[in-house]
Amino acid sequence: MNKHIKYIILPVLVIAMVLGRGTWALAQDAAAGSAAAPASTFSSLAAYDWVLIAFAGILLLIIVILSNTLHLAMTTHHAGEMEKKKKSIGAAPVILVLIFSTLFAHSAHASNGGLPELISPLRMIMYLVIAVELIAIYVIIAWIKYFTGIQAYHEIRQEGAAESSWSFAKLWARINKLRPVEEEGQLDTGHSYDGIRELDNATPPWFTVSFAVSIVFAIVYMYRYHVAYSAPNQIEEYKIAVAEARAAQKEYLAGQANLVDETNVTMLDAAGIATGKALYAGNCVACHGAEGQGGVGPNLTDDYWIHGGSIKDVFKTIKYGVVEKGMKPWQEDFSANQIAQLASFVESLHGTNPPGAKEKQGEFYDRKAGAEAAQAPVDSTGGN
Repeated sequence: MNKHIKYIILPVLVIAMVLGRGTWALAQDAAAGSAAAPASTFSSLAAYDWVLIAFAGILLLIIVILSNTLHLAMTTHHAGEMEKKKKSIGAAPVILVLIFSTLFAHSAHASNGGLPELISPLRMIMYLVIAVELIAIYVIIAWIKYFTGIQAYHEIRQEGAAESSWSFAKLWARINKLRPVEEEGQLDTGHSYDGIRELDNATPPWFTVSFAVSIVFAIVYMYRYHVAYSAPNQIEEYKIAVAEARAAQKEYLAGQANLVDETNVTMLDAAGIATGKALYAGNCVACHGAEGQGGVGPNLTDDYWIHGGSIKDVFKTIKYGVVEKGMKPWQEDFSANQIAQLASFVESLHGTNPPGAKEKQGEFYDRKAGAEAAQAPVDSTGGN
């Protein structure tokens, strides 16, 4: 039989002794024949009290088993020095049971009149015993971890995990090859300027890699755009973009031209004339003057016109231009609606007589005779 089995048998015997003394007290009460008297303390224990007693006994057995395990661990670590501690640990559970049995036996032989006062202290004692047992279990387990090396192994693993764990600071230091302050002595080149020491720090790898990549990129760029011409450069890309924009504009204007042309254009309202004025100010002032008085081009405010003075004639002149006299065709820049707005504004300049007007050019245009009945506007202007 294991020589440590006595540490398990002894608590069991003590618990059996407590229960036996309680049973003997119950038999004494029954033999007295006092049927009207209250029951003894032992017989009045509720199920909750029995649960507390059973739980305390189980914890006691656990403590005894752990104490034996601790004894073996301590013996392995250094048996001689820790022998006294082992003996005290093995005796502690037995002492707890003896104290508890004494108090319980005293409660069992108490007088019936003192019963209500003994039950509550009994439970408080059980709570205290269980608390002490739990603390003892925690301490014994901690000692077992210490003497078996489990705690040291756990600490080593935690340190290794902390060193191997990822962090932005570690990554940044690795990317830049940063060295700790403690190693500055190894980096000192021996040069000092006004107390400022020169250190031989390594160039950050990201800078070296970026520099090498920029050289490779420059070689590829030069070959692609200036040697092989396999791709358009910036100037060519600009010209391509302008050509595409003009093609898109021409397509848009072609679609708009079907809405109005020189055969069906009419004088627009005030809003259309105001829009035409803005177009005139941005494109026609250089040749015809800010007020239509003329300049390089003819006067647009009198009754004399080179290519006709009706709204339709003006629309046609603006649309197709007069290339031989330096006037470009504006159909490539303006939509049909914009040309109608510009022609309406030119028509509205008739009779304004601005200062510094250019001399008469072309033939006289009789507005009343040439106006069409349904579309005759209020004003008749001359323009080229």
